[in-house]
Amino acid sequence: MNSLHKMLLLLFCLLQWLFSVQAQKRVACIGDSVTEGYGLTDSADTYPAQLQQILGEDFLVGNFGHSGATLLRKGHNPYHKTQAYQKALQFRPDIIVIALGLNDTDPRNWPNYRYEFIGDYTALIEDFRKVNSQVEVYVCLLTPIFSGHRRFLSGTRAWFDEIQNLIPYISKVNNAELIDNHTILASRIDLFDDYLHPNARGAALLAENVAKYLQPIKQDLAVEYPFGSHMVLQRDEINKLYGRASAFEQVYVSFNGKKIKTRANKLGQWQVELPAQPAGGPYIITLNTQSQKIVLEDVLFGDVFLSSGQSNMAFPLKAALGADSILREAQGYSQVRIFKNKPLVETAHVAWPPEILKEVNELNYFSGSWQVSSRENIGDFSAIAYMAALEVHKKQNIPVGIVDISVGGSNTESWIPRPVLEHDNLLASYIHSWRYSDFIQDFCRERAAKNLELSKVRHQRHPYEPAYNYEAGISRWKDVHFKAVLWYQGESNAHNVEHHEYLFRILVHSWRKIWGEELPFYFVQLSSINRPSWPDFRDSQRRLSNELPRVYMAVSSDLGHPTDVHPRNKLVLGQRLANLLLQFTYGHSIETRSPQPVHYELKEDQLVVTFNPCKVLSLQHGPIIRDLRYLNTKGHIVEVKDVVIVGNSLVIKNIKDINCLQYGYSPYSEGNLIGDNGIPVSTFSLKIR
Repeated sequence: MNSLHKMLLLLFCLLQWLFSVQAQKRVACIGDSVTEGYGLTDSADTYPAQLQQILGEDFLVGNFGHSGATLLRKGHNPYHKTQAYQKALQFRPDIIVIALGLNDTDPRNWPNYRYEFIGDYTALIEDFRKVNSQVEVYVCLLTPIFSGHRRFLSGTRAWFDEIQNLIPYISKVNNAELIDNHTILASRIDLFDDYLHPNARGAALLAENVAKYLQPIKQDLAVEYPFGSHMVLQRDEINKLYGRASAFEQVYVSFNGKKIKTRANKLGQWQVELPAQPAGGPYIITLNTQSQKIVLEDVLFGDVFLSSGQSNMAFPLKAALGADSILREAQGYSQVRIFKNKPLVETAHVAWPPEILKEVNELNYFSGSWQVSSRENIGDFSAIAYMAALEVHKKQNIPVGIVDISVGGSNTESWIPRPVLEHDNLLASYIHSWRYSDFIQDFCRERAAKNLELSKVRHQRHPYEPAYNYEAGISRWKDVHFKAVLWYQGESNAHNVEHHEYLFRILVHSWRKIWGEELPFYFVQLSSINRPSWPDFRDSQRRLSNELPRVYMAVSSDLGHPTDVHPRNKLVLGQRLANLLLQFTYGHSIETRSPQPVHYELKEDQLVVTFNPCKVLSLQHGPIIRDLRYLNTKGHIVEVKDVVIVGNSLVIKNIKDINCLQYGYSPYSEGNLIGDNGIPVSTFSLKIR
């Protein structure tokens, strides 16, 4: 090759390189320490560097983050005064991705200059539009600051929320696109050692999320986790059906003679609304794109229930007393459908291997699908939940779907959404340090310590961790209609009765807020067992059911065991829940509640206590009342035997100096007082004034 040819080849390569550089879209990532990559030992792990790898050679991504930078121009470290800002302008970007605001939550900044935030954000955007009038602008919701951050309760939490609420408005008025960088990380405290800065995996999630906004996503047609063949959808409601496809791809849904057309959004998410249907089916739902097809077969409309709690709710049907006939006849209950959210691993006293620990952190703890009743399918399903669903199906003659999400040993905190926990001053003070907090029962702390002993992650996740079971399980069902909740939990909170009362109210309120209605709660009271705190806990549950609207309790104290926390007589409890449902959800003219002491009259040495709802009280297993006592004013416990039943009242004689009447207060109670509906009288403590 002669020199002329070499020169021409060199010139050609140079022109090709210049053309490729000019053809690249230049992306400037503007931000603070999260963008710069604080705490990451390798610059290749920063989110802009990982974004470059995802976007490929058609893009040139620059990292213009500056640790500690504020958006506020009068803040303690304004971004517009940094070298990163100057370099970003000189980069002459085609696209800017702005992620600022975290440091504005500092008490030096937000309390003083909050009203300048919108104007300063606008000024930053305009600075880049002066350099390139066609620049594409993306503004990002803030990444999380978790409970545990040193300023969280002293102001950062409130100021973070204020800033977060302003950013969508800033996006709108500046004709910029909003990127949600919060949701993808809000459930991932395991990625934030210092509660503020994501690690390399967190940066990868950020990069993947931002890439979806900058480069149209391509993916297969799919429906999301709650949906599938054999499912039951809530009758008489407009049901959302949603899933994934490629960005902007058209999706066609055929259902019951109707065709619905929709289009996936930029992130590849699509959603349609199925018209309300009466109970019935089966139906076929067909989904199509230009190149793919999904068929959902054997879909029913009926009533759908969510069951949840710990091991007594998870207790399998095949192990319950008297379940043989139900298992044999399962094929005949084809309109009862189940969805068991099966845990990845049980919380037994073993150390989990690294691959399990990783999946738990990734929130891949539950898996499952809709199934038709069969001996094989229902054997491992919740005995209580299945029995309740079966009885409703029989009495109402409608399809019934029951979704169970239960974890053995789980505490109440684990089922409550993180934002609810973090916005409560008491709960926010310990949820990040739950493994060392006395608010968490010692069993949960000890079992979790064993499960997690091989983990090197500072905030390793676990199903006993506050918010975990909500984030990994319940949140996947938040857009599905349910008729009611069935709940059996409390064993792992029985060490602190008062705190459970606080938590249970929050749980009920938060779930009702999620589903946007006063969803009825039907729960099972803790049973009898030789554990000293349980009588007070049972009485507390009784009072909660009386105080909270549309919360109903099934008594289980007569079905306990002195030493076994998992008594096997579960089908009776399922029947009791079903009867409560039939009375309060379906309006049957039956009385299914436990009789309650509603009035007393003390005359000299005789106490008369009246119970409702009940017309006649009676005794089981002998003529003498069991487990009835009173405390006198000096604190002495006096057993009561001299009792006469008159209608719905107890007439107690030879009472002296009474302060408090208690029934069923033996931890393992053999109390034998029942109402005329056959339901036992609950453990109670009645103050006599």
